[in-house]
Amino acid sequence: MAIIFALVFVILGTALILPLLSYSRTVMKAANDQDRKIERVSATGGALRIVLAEPIKLYQLCGENAGLTVPQALAVPDLGVAVDVECYTINNATELSGSEIRTAMTVVSAGAVAPDGTVGDVYANSGASDPHLWWSDTSTESEGGKIWLPYLPTHGLNHPASAGYMMPAWAGSCRVFFPGTYSDPITIADSVPTYFTSGVYYFEDTVTFGANAQVVVGNGAVEGCTSDSEAALYAINAPITVNISGVGGTFVLGAAGRLVVTDQGSANGPDVQFNARLVDPTDVGHAVSQGVSIISVNGAYLTSTTSIDLVEPGYLEVPKSLTETNTDDTDPAVDSAGTGYAVSSLVQTSTVDATPIVEANFTGGGDAIFFVPGYIAVPQGRVHVEVATGAGSGKSIQLLGAVLAAKITRNGEMPALMEMGFVNRVVQKTFKIVAQTPDSLGTPKIVSVAIVQVNDFGEYAVNSWVTNS
Repeated sequence: MAIIFALVFVILGTALILPLLSYSRTVMKAANDQDRKIERVSATGGALRIVLAEPIKLYQLCGENAGLTVPQALAVPDLGVAVDVECYTINNATELSGSEIRTAMTVVSAGAVAPDGTVGDVYANSGASDPHLWWSDTSTESEGGKIWLPYLPTHGLNHPASAGYMMPAWAGSCRVFFPGTYSDPITIADSVPTYFTSGVYYFEDTVTFGANAQVVVGNGAVEGCTSDSEAALYAINAPITVNISGVGGTFVLGAAGRLVVTDQGSANGPDVQFNARLVDPTDVGHAVSQGVSIISVNGAYLTSTTSIDLVEPGYLEVPKSLTETNTDDTDPAVDSAGTGYAVSSLVQTSTVDATPIVEANFTGGGDAIFFVPGYIAVPQGRVHVEVATGAGSGKSIQLLGAVLAAKITRNGEMPALMEMGFVNRVVQKTFKIVAQTPDSLGTPKIVSVAIVQVNDFGEYAVNSWVTNS
């Protein structure tokens, strides 16, 4: 009987154990599959996050090489699981819509002509014998087919150091400037990378970017040697009031203020690049600097603290400058006592060319860059380009946000690249980024797809992000 009971027990145990073993094996296999799936989902998601951690590089690499059906491979570090990442460009957005595209080139003194290298439309009455004619075709905002005559933005009244401020050693070689009022000359003619933090700068004397200068003005698509936030926090002996606003920079030129970019005859040409000015529309006082890179204080003095329109009969007529918050004829923009702006003294005349208010002077044999993506509005001043004969190679002058000047002159050889006028730049791209495990890994295959909008200065927004297996 004992033997019979033992046999029955063995038979029953075997019947139960075999399904249990089979179930255990199934559970363990499913658990392994689930672990593998989780691992691969984490890897593809991590790869996308790594790519988005450097949006400017993403903008440049995908924007230059990827198309709607043409992928661009993106490198990611080893995440423990092989992941292939590619991007596609699915949309481009330009800076302005058609109704906002201002006149590209305007010269307003009688007899003036648009320069060689003009890009975009030239104002039909440029150089007209009636120097008042252009007034009726102006607008205080960027408007299609109109000459943009912006209001002056507000500016900091404090005077930061004219020599700039050095960043600490751990940040690398870097000199920074802060927005404010500068009444004495500024010269940068060494190889120390220099960054002008974002905001409005008011200059009453010459700003010279000379030989060896490496200058970036404002945060944006062109990377500087530091950032706005790092400069504000860590620049040695930085001013208490830093006046940083928006992104990009606006240079306001009053009194004897002017901008000179020169290689000083050396083979070590400067590299000077502005970033486009962007400001929150609710930032009263600064909002009018949106899209403006260089602007002059216009008019003529009536008294020591008030101004009137500039009128040289038959040759040049320019409305006096006003501000966004004061647009009537009381003209609070001008105040030589230091609480506002001083009218520019660099006025183009019919008898003699004025000292240029904006000048590029390249006479050496090396490369040089002067890049301004925003508007240049200097209607009573002269813009001048000087390149020595035989020195044009490697010289690049691009003033691409449209130009309003009394007169534009050029001497010597044409630079290798010279563009003055308006280019409606692509400032935002939409990418499809695909991160997936390669087929060689087998199942489960994980595909993670993100649709991302990236601005040229690095801001981005994720429109959608879907992961499938």
